[in-house]
Amino acid sequence: MRSYLETFHSSKTPWEVFQAVHASSPACFFLDSPQYAPPDQVYSYIGMDPEIEVSLEKGRLTISGEEKGNYPAAQLFPQLRRLLKQKGDRHLLKNKRSQSQAPFFTGGLVGYLGYETASLCDKVSFRPKKELGILEAYFGLFRNVIVYDHKERIYYLAINPRDSSLGTRDSQKLKSCFEKSMKAEPRFHLKKIEPEISRGHFEKIVRRAKEYIAAGDIYQANLSQRFNFGFRGSALALYDRLRSINPSPFSSFFKIRDLQLVSSSPERLIRKIGNLCETRPIAGTCPAYGPEKKLQEWKKKLLQNPKERAEHLMLVDLERNDLGRVCDFRSVKVDEFMTLEKYSYVVHIVSKIVGRLKKGKDCFDLIKAMFPGGTITGCPKIRCMEIIDELEPVRRGIYTGSLGYIDLRGDMDLNIVIRTIVLKNGRGHLQVGAGIVYDSDPKKEYEETLHKAEALMRALTEASA
Repeated sequence: MRSYLETFHSSKTPWEVFQAVHASSPACFFLDSPQYAPPDQVYSYIGMDPEIEVSLEKGRLTISGEEKGNYPAAQLFPQLRRLLKQKGDRHLLKNKRSQSQAPFFTGGLVGYLGYETASLCDKVSFRPKKELGILEAYFGLFRNVIVYDHKERIYYLAINPRDSSLGTRDSQKLKSCFEKSMKAEPRFHLKKIEPEISRGHFEKIVRRAKEYIAAGDIYQANLSQRFNFGFRGSALALYDRLRSINPSPFSSFFKIRDLQLVSSSPERLIRKIGNLCETRPIAGTCPAYGPEKKLQEWKKKLLQNPKERAEHLMLVDLERNDLGRVCDFRSVKVDEFMTLEKYSYVVHIVSKIVGRLKKGKDCFDLIKAMFPGGTITGCPKIRCMEIIDELEPVRRGIYTGSLGYIDLRGDMDLNIVIRTIVLKNGRGHLQVGAGIVYDSDPKKEYEETLHKAEALMRALTEASA
């Protein structure tokens, strides 16, 4: 049976609908597009109960659900490509009324790549270190999706039935999510937040990175620190505060049984629509206290700051080169250069780079060329990852990986996992970083990590109040 769209009206917000989904589904997602989303990003997505799950753990790839298999880690991208082709061959989603192809995500793979899956993308390896005990990568195949158009204020139900007898049932299942009343969730209770390393330790690794820069090994590196805490109660209450405090273009809530990701990421790693590709690197940060009339002060701190400009330019060049690995010659260009974006607690310098994918290349070739994002490694990328692996005491895991969707047509939108809280079995973790260059002040770089953590810390304390 062909896939199709149904329009649906409801007074419930997508966030209210997702809370009902969360209560009944062991694996579900909410790709949230709140305030501050770009003008072309007007959709929110909700999905539940994947048909097939692909997970990478301790070097082994497992496929479970309606299809089963075990493979070496190197099979991650080949198996995802196979699944997408197998499920996507019959997928040309049409609106029942207009018969036009839907301009948004209508089902496919949703999940994440942890930072260390970079070893499957390039010639880099990572040492055994302390880790969080979560999956290195996960993607679920979600056949049916609830889509909300914020501009038109209408829902779409994207139905991809396995056979003709299941279309009505799948439609009814999605509609039932609007009828469920939300259960009272237990409140979120925060226990003590503790840094993984001391301030002195962080400043020490900044100084060591500066030595590598002075020696000519690298030009810039991104170093991070982790904060850990205990908690009990509802992750929904935490995300409710975070999306209110710090609405961001790539906010999301992701649940895989006992693992929950609460994210307010501002950064896109890569988007692909047809053969058009786009990345939006963020590099350059200052606090955003006060009204927007402080724009001139932010410009002085960022756009007129030689350190910030040099760092941003290096990373724009890195992303151009990465895109150029899989895009047509001369199609890669900087579409926007060094614009300012204000969020609740910080102001960033952002650029947009676009390109046209080469014939014969697909979304997975594009991921392998771009992952992980250069803004969270440094330049040159491979050597920076080696130095990060040497200096940071823990594995990054999901932090600075990528989360998002790959649809059945091969289009995708993936973020960079920053400004994100990882929750599992009563333990929580958040990680924040800073870009290190030749003239970096270790004390100021430490303070920059705290500025980036501020929205997350406030959400934690207010949700627990």
